[in-house]
Amino acid sequence: MPREACQQGRCVRFCLATYQAYPWLARPEAVQRLRTAFRCVARRRPWRWDAAVVLPDAVHGLWRLPRDDPDPRPRWQAVKAHCTRHLRHWPGLPRGCLWRRGVVWWEVSDEQWRMVLDRVHWEPVRRGLAARPEDWRYTSYRRCRAAGLYAPGWSGPEAERAS
Repeated sequence: MPREACQQGRCVRFCLATYQAYPWLARPEAVQRLRTAFRCVARRRPWRWDAAVVLPDAVHGLWRLPRDDPDPRPRWQAVKAHCTRHLRHWPGLPRGCLWRRGVVWWEVSDEQWRMVLDRVHWEPVRRGLAARPEDWRYTSYRRCRAAGLYAPGWSGPEAERAS
């Protein structure tokens, strides 16, 4: 995942938030259904994950979209619909709405790509859910570290800017 990744297609950062910040994504079976939804949608409208973090009440990600299909909105709509269809009757989950309306997203330039990658992976630490990015269960941080994008013991975006 080189820094020039965005030149190969449109890069977007996004946050899919749950309805009223209800933490239904804290349940492992809900995260598994979310992963299934992403896989099903990606078969029809592919993208590449550069970063992802699933939190109890939100999904943060960095996608690279193909040049010939650069609109992320249909993908998010399909993922949200899939999860709602399969999870709306599960015990302990809110009835009806699982997701906040819309999706917050930003276009990411090549110059911003590394900063966004770091912020996505730092989100569980920022929110007090983990002491270090690698401590969070649902993250692409370990994959990115294995690919050489992070040194062992990386201490977050603030430390990166200071050096």
